Amino acid sequence: MDKVAFGMQIQTLLDTDNVDVSAALKLIAEQLGEDAKSAIRAFATLTEVVVGKKLLAGAVDCVAFYAAHSAQLTGVDLAQMREVVRRSAATSEEKLFVDSIGLNTAIATAIVKRLRVLMALRPGVYVCSQSWGFGCVQGIDAFYGKVIIDFQTKKGHAMSLTVAGQNLEIADENHLMTRYFKDPETITTMAKKHPAELTRLAIASYGPMPVQRLADRLAEVGLVAPADWKGFWDAARRGLKADKAHPVEIPTKRTEPIRLLECEEDYGDRWLNRFARERDIKTIYTQTLELLTEKKGELPDGYRDTVAARLNFALKGADRVDYARYAQIAMLLAKLELSTPEERAVQVDTLLDGDEEDNLLQAMRGLSARDVGSLVGFTLAVKPEAKAMFLERLPQMNSVALTATLKALAGDDETGAAVRSLLCRTTTPVTTLVVWALRNRDEAQAWKVPGLPELVMQAIHIIEQRHTGENLKMRNALQAFFDSARWLEELCKTLSAFDRKVIFERIQASSAWETSSQRNVLVRMARFDPALASLRRTVKAQQEHQHLTSRRSLEAFKLAYDHLINVEIPANTKDIATARSYGDLRENAEYQFAKEHQHVLLSKQDEMDRTLRLLKVTDFSEVSCDTVGLGTQVTVNTAAGESLTYSILGELDRDESLNIISCRSRLAQALLGKRVGDTAELPGERKTVDATVTAISPLSDAVRTWLAQIPTEYTAD
Repeated sequence: MDKVAFGMQIQTLLDTDNVDVSAALKLIAEQLGEDAKSAIRAFATLTEVVVGKKLLAGAVDCVAFYAAHSAQLTGVDLAQMREVVRRSAATSEEKLFVDSIGLNTAIATAIVKRLRVLMALRPGVYVCSQSWGFGCVQGIDAFYGKVIIDFQTKKGHAMSLTVAGQNLEIADENHLMTRYFKDPETITTMAKKHPAELTRLAIASYGPMPVQRLADRLAEVGLVAPADWKGFWDAARRGLKADKAHPVEIPTKRTEPIRLLECEEDYGDRWLNRFARERDIKTIYTQTLELLTEKKGELPDGYRDTVAARLNFALKGADRVDYARYAQIAMLLAKLELSTPEERAVQVDTLLDGDEEDNLLQAMRGLSARDVGSLVGFTLAVKPEAKAMFLERLPQMNSVALTATLKALAGDDETGAAVRSLLCRTTTPVTTLVVWALRNRDEAQAWKVPGLPELVMQAIHIIEQRHTGENLKMRNALQAFFDSARWLEELCKTLSAFDRKVIFERIQASSAWETSSQRNVLVRMARFDPALASLRRTVKAQQEHQHLTSRRSLEAFKLAYDHLINVEIPANTKDIATARSYGDLRENAEYQFAKEHQHVLLSKQDEMDRTLRLLKVTDFSEVSCDTVGLGTQVTVNTAAGESLTYSILGELDRDESLNIISCRSRLAQALLGKRVGDTAELPGERKTVDATVTAISPLSDAVRTWLAQIPTEYTAD
C-alpha cells in the first residue's frame, strides 16, 4: 500500500470515537514490510491516541505488537511502552492492576500476559493455577490488592494481584474445567466412552503437553485414575490417529508434547514454502525428521536445496548455544549427504573444541543413547584419532552417554585398557562406570576388568559416600541392585564363600546404609549362606552407636530442614515461574540458573530426609572413659610436642571454638577406640600427624552448657 492510502486509512481508524486498536495494528503490521517509516509514525500516533482516550486494553495490545515487531520498530523502546501502559490506566482499579505487575522491571511479554489476566478477573470467571488448581473468581478486594477465588482445594482464597498476574490463566467457556464444573456428568461420560475427545479437549484447554503431564492433569481432577491410565491412553491414541478430520501430533518420545494440528500435513508445496521460512532451530530439525518419516527415509530431489539451506541455518544458530542440537543437525546433514567431507571436518572440530567449555561433553549429555552412539560413529568416521578424546571423557559422561559410547566402541582394545584403568581406581571410583560394569558383566569381562568382588566393594564404597547430581543417581542405582533379592541371590551364587564373608562384613560395618536396607541385605545373604548368620551379632549395637547426635544439633537440623522445605524450595519455584515468563527458555539465563538451583535444593532435601531417618538423640551421659568414644574428651600430644584436646560428640555436632568434633569426622575416626598411651595418625592438611593419647575424660562444663542451648530459630551456617 502506498504511503498516502495507508495514511488515510490509519487516520480514518483513529478519528472514530471507539478506536479499533486491533484493526489499526493489523494495518500497521502490513505496512511495516513495505514502508517501515510510515508504519512506525502511525504506531507512535496510535499510542498517543490510546493514552489520550485512556484505553488500557489498547495499550496492552500495543505492547504485544511491540513485543512481536521490536526489531522493526526502530526508535521505539520498552521504556516508552511502559509509559504508554502507565498513562493509559483510567480507573482506580486499572491503576491498581498496573501497579501490581512490576511494570518497571517486567519484559514486554510479561506485561501483556499479566495485565490481560488481571483485566479479565471478574466474579464468575474461571481460572487455573499451577499451585491451587482450578477455581472461580468471587471478587476483587481493591483495598488490600487481592482477588478472592474459590479453588477446588480451598474456598475463599485471597491471592495477591501480583501473584495472580504471574501465575493464573483464564479459562474460557470451552475450557475442559469450565465445562466440567458446569456439567460434570457429560465430561465424566466423555472420559469413560470417548477418550480421544477428552484428550483433544485437554490439549485445546491447556496447550501442548507431554503424555505424563496429560495423565497428571486428568488425574488431578479425578477424571482418569492413575491405575486406569494405560487403558485410557491406548484407546485415546487409537481414536486420535483414526480421526483424520481433526489431526493431532503424537510424538514418539514421551517427553515431547502432544499438539493439535490445523489440518493433516501432506508435505507438499505448501509445507515446503512454509518450511523455507522457518527460523526456529528445533522446529527445523524436527520437521526434517517428520518429512523423512513421511517420505520413507528418502529426501525427494526437489526438497534437497531447501532442506540443506534450513539445516545449515539451524546448524549455525546452534553453534555455541546448543551443542546437542548442533551434533544432531551435523549428523543429519551427513546422513542425507547434504554436507561435504570438508564441512564435516569443520563440524567435528567444533564439537571437539574445548578451550572454554567442553563442547563434546555438552553435546553428549543432551543426546539420547541412540544419538550418542551415532555421534561416536560420525566423529570417528571423520576423525579416527578423536577416539582418545572420547576415552578421556569417560569419567565425566553421564550414564546414558557412557553406555552408548562403550557400546559403540565394543571390542576395541584401547577402550578396554581405558575401562580397566578407571575401574582399578578403588579410592575414587567412577560411579557411572561401576554401574555399567555391574549391569553389563559380559561386556565388562570381555575387556578383562577387575573381578566381581572388587566391583562390588567399589559399589559399597560409592553407596557410603554423599553425592549429588548424576553421581547421586548412580548411587541410588547401586543401592537398588542390593535391594533386589534376585540380583543379590545371583551375586551370592557367583561369589566364593570367602568373598561373601568379606562383603557381608563390609556392609555390616558400614554406618552409611539405611537401616532397613542394610538389614534386608544381611538377612538375604545369611539365608543364602547360613555360615554368615553368626557374624550378625554386632549389627544393632553398631547402628545405635553410629547414628547418635545431641538434641541441640538435631533441633538445629530440623529448623534447617523446615527452612529448606518452607522457604528455599517455594522461593525457587517462584523464581522458575518468573524466569519462565521472560520467554525463550533456550537463551533464558535466569531460567537455567533457577532450574539448576532447583536440582541442588531437591538433592539437598533427599539427603536431609535420609539423615533424619537415621538419627537418634543422646545426652552423652554415663559414658565410659576407658577408651575414646562418643561423649568423651580426649587429649593428645603430637610428635611436634603440641597438646590438643577434642570433645567427640554425635554426627551433627561441631563447634570450632570449643574443639567439638563430629564422630563422623576423619579426626574422630582416627581416635575412636583408642586408650591412654595408644598412638594414632591424625589427618593433617597435607599429611597425617603422629600423636599419642594422654588423657580421656568426661565432657567439660563448657561443652555441657553448649549442649543445653537448644535453638528455636533457623540461622544460616
